[in-house]
Amino acid sequence: MHTKPANQRLEKTSTVSMLIKKIKKHSYLETVVIMTIVLLVGYLTNPNDICLTQQKIPFLIIILSILTLFHGFESGFIAMGVLSAAMWLFYQKFPYIDFLILLMMILIFSEFHYYWTKKIRELKIGDDYKASKLNELSKSFYSLKISHDQLEKNYVIKPMSIRNAVEQIIGKEKHIDDINAVNRERYKNFMSLLEKSFNVQNGLIIHKLDQTDDKTMTLQNSIITYGANYIDYDETKIFDEYLIAKAIDNKKPIYISDETGHPALKENQHSNFLAVIPSIYNDELIAILAIEKMPFMAFNKENLISIAILLEYITIEIYKYNILNDSNNLTILKDDNFRYEYNKLTHLYEKYEVDSTVLVLKLNNEIQSIKLYETIQKLLRSLDIVTHVKNKDSHYLVILFPLNDAPVAMGFLNRLLYNIKNENDKVFEHMTFDIRQNDLVLQYITDDYNE
Repeated sequence: MHTKPANQRLEKTSTVSMLIKKIKKHSYLETVVIMTIVLLVGYLTNPNDICLTQQKIPFLIIILSILTLFHGFESGFIAMGVLSAAMWLFYQKFPYIDFLILLMMILIFSEFHYYWTKKIRELKIGDDYKASKLNELSKSFYSLKISHDQLEKNYVIKPMSIRNAVEQIIGKEKHIDDINAVNRERYKNFMSLLEKSFNVQNGLIIHKLDQTDDKTMTLQNSIITYGANYIDYDETKIFDEYLIAKAIDNKKPIYISDETGHPALKENQHSNFLAVIPSIYNDELIAILAIEKMPFMAFNKENLISIAILLEYITIEIYKYNILNDSNNLTILKDDNFRYEYNKLTHLYEKYEVDSTVLVLKLNNEIQSIKLYETIQKLLRSLDIVTHVKNKDSHYLVILFPLNDAPVAMGFLNRLLYNIKNENDKVFEHMTFDIRQNDLVLQYITDDYNE
């Protein structure tokens, strides 16, 4: 049994995907062309029935169903516009019955297309959100493992913790004025950490000015931060470096030579770097580490994997702090992880209109809030988050349900009440809010809606 090589399968899949994207991009033109061909065929077969309304096989319904289910209501409406013009011009009496039947089918097909694509989009967003959470947790876990391994190797000579060092590099400054200068300093300190822990003697990090920017990384939208032993590079030529350009294009680590001998530099190619490691978050390239000089014994698979994990960990953490620094959402909350997830879900709603829900419990005393907080943590699903905030004489438990609507929050509230044994603890005020109702959540927590 013969199978196609993986690269051929990938190339074929890529070609099909590109073709589908081009078809969708020019959907209106495609609709007009197809309907013109249908009318031409109808004219050649029967000039008196150019729209094929009298045929035993419902050709028009088949064609309109394909167009509308694939492209949606707009294409179906354009197709009906072309048919209406043809019916008006080429028929002695306008076929109202046929027209209304076709219009009704267009509306049914477009409604199905709307709900089908909406469901697919919601599932894709949910998968992407879960994948990003898994990626964050895995990087955090591996950074802890690397830190433990480093401690085990060096606990006699130079006790240290890489995880603590990374946390010190990131810092927790609030409302920074010059965020780019702070990020440059963070990455510079990270280069020093790589020098001390992995013998990276020289290199640089390229990071985007705006980490939420989805454009290709270039000199204009990036900052270059050098290590302590840097050489004065010509920055205009850095992005022309073979390994850097290949890492940007492929969004994966590139080394001088991997196990298969790629990328093998040809005679007309030259690179000043041994390895280029990108940091990817939400499928976007946000930073690149380029290693220029590293001892031969230290340039091994274990160290490079550790460096790649630490790079992604620190870029994700810096990304979080930058997002929080630019955001004014729920600043009363001290839990940065909660605020970051809240901002992320707010962005998903603004971009895709995918709902998330916030449930706020208002409690009268601290003991009750502690008991309920512990109960809630046991009942929450893996993606749900809870945080505690005190304001004046009241305590608030704020629960976030990512990518879920209000009925899910109410179902959780019912389960919570069922699991509370003390009847006095069941007495509290609660409200549910949509993810876009940030001002209302803040008013409820600060209790200023009565003033």
